[in-house]
Amino acid sequence: MKSKATFTVSIVEDNIHTAKNLKGLLAKDKQFKFLKHYVSADEAIEEIPKEPADITILDIGLPGKSGLDCLRALKPITHNTKYVIYTVFEDEEKIINAIQNGASGYLLKDTAPDLLLAELNVIVLGGAPLTPRIADKIILEFAKQGELNSNPEPNDSGLTARELQILNFVALGMTFPDIAEELDISSHTVSRHIEKIYKKLEVHSKSEAIIRGRRMGIIRNIPGYP
Repeated sequence: MKSKATFTVSIVEDNIHTAKNLKGLLAKDKQFKFLKHYVSADEAIEEIPKEPADITILDIGLPGKSGLDCLRALKPITHNTKYVIYTVFEDEEKIINAIQNGASGYLLKDTAPDLLLAELNVIVLGGAPLTPRIADKIILEFAKQGELNSNPEPNDSGLTARELQILNFVALGMTFPDIAEELDISSHTVSRHIEKIYKKLEVHSKSEAIIRGRRMGIIRNIPGYP
């Protein structure tokens, strides 16, 4: 996403109270500008292509067509819009479905307001935010499918189990504070683990670590997700 002064945000949400809260939250951050509110998938599918926002916050449980139906219809024709799922649903099928159909993030409605704004800023910076519980569910789901043990190349990294876990969280777009909260450790401890990961993989940045990890097969490959 290109850097600019403000980013427009539209909301697809049938609950008026929730939509009002989101509008108020967006008004607190000068980086975001509320654009439109749509109360159904049908309305969004018809109107959003006429005036696409930079970011669209999308509920799943909409009346009639679901938010996932909306995402499938809109993403192919609004390439520059980042869609963020905002929902109460935590089941793995919906999460994977949303990601595979182009969602740039998946956040739960119990996400604290300040954290929600922080996650939207992650998108602005080119990241892909996930509520920590959702990231954990994705990793567990793909571990069940055998992805955890899939190593196309020999794993000679020497990473510990905790370092592998943190590297995968980083690859999912999680911030250091998110990882610290998920693992119940301090952000400083996360940073120390990251330093060790870089040293063992012989890299100097997050992107290099992710690329190296994927080549070694130690990062789970989640279809449709960075």
